[in-house]
Amino acid sequence: MFFAASKIFWVFARPLNALFLLSLLAGALALFGRRRFAGWLFALCAALFALIGFTQLPDALLYRLEISVTAQPLKQDPYGIIVLGGGLAAESAAQSDDYHLGEAADRIVKGLELKRRFPGARMIYSGGENSLLQQNLPEAQAARRMIEALYGTTDGVEFEYRSRNTWENAVYTAALVGDDKSYPWLLVTSAFHMKRALGCFRKVGMNVIPVPTDFRADPLRFPWLTGDMAGQFLKMNILAKEWIGLFAYRLAGHLA
Repeated sequence: MFFAASKIFWVFARPLNALFLLSLLAGALALFGRRRFAGWLFALCAALFALIGFTQLPDALLYRLEISVTAQPLKQDPYGIIVLGGGLAAESAAQSDDYHLGEAADRIVKGLELKRRFPGARMIYSGGENSLLQQNLPEAQAARRMIEALYGTTDGVEFEYRSRNTWENAVYTAALVGDDKSYPWLLVTSAFHMKRALGCFRKVGMNVIPVPTDFRADPLRFPWLTGDMAGQFLKMNILAKEWIGLFAYRLAGHLA
């Protein structure tokens, strides 16, 4: 229920979608004679659109989120490495039965880098299929294909295929880990996602050490303007999703 509700809510909460819906509301209000209020609402939508699309406001806000959890020095070799899905796909419209790298592919690259550094550590890739309406292959399947393509084998790597969101990442990975939860595990995910992920894994009793990667915020440069409107709205999507996710997970008791 939580998963379905979050997916439906996000359709309306996505910043560009929300601005579009508010603009439609402004038009409807104008048609029904509430022109003064409609004008203010439309002006607000235009101002927000300009601030998000043409300035570095998303970068400034995303930067604050990305540095909210920093990497910690290791006092001992980790017992294991956990990599959260989010940067791979197992199929596409043009070519199936392969792996396809996405925006958050830094996660698995960092995980494999750590595995090379600590070859004796267990490595778990956690990522299922998180679509509400479609039945796609789980992301862990793409990770398996990628590792097999690079190394010829997946020996030393375990895969968790069932999780659909961050909370399920933590629950199903903890079940896979079993009695080894108290040992130090490196947790690899995007920097903007680390605060929520860390809270979930600690809630299920795992001793996790953050290894943030996949930093998205561009350096802030005067006069803090940008021509990459699409990119800025993507960053604002990330921010909105994480802010909402942190609020909802805290209400649900999923964060330590």
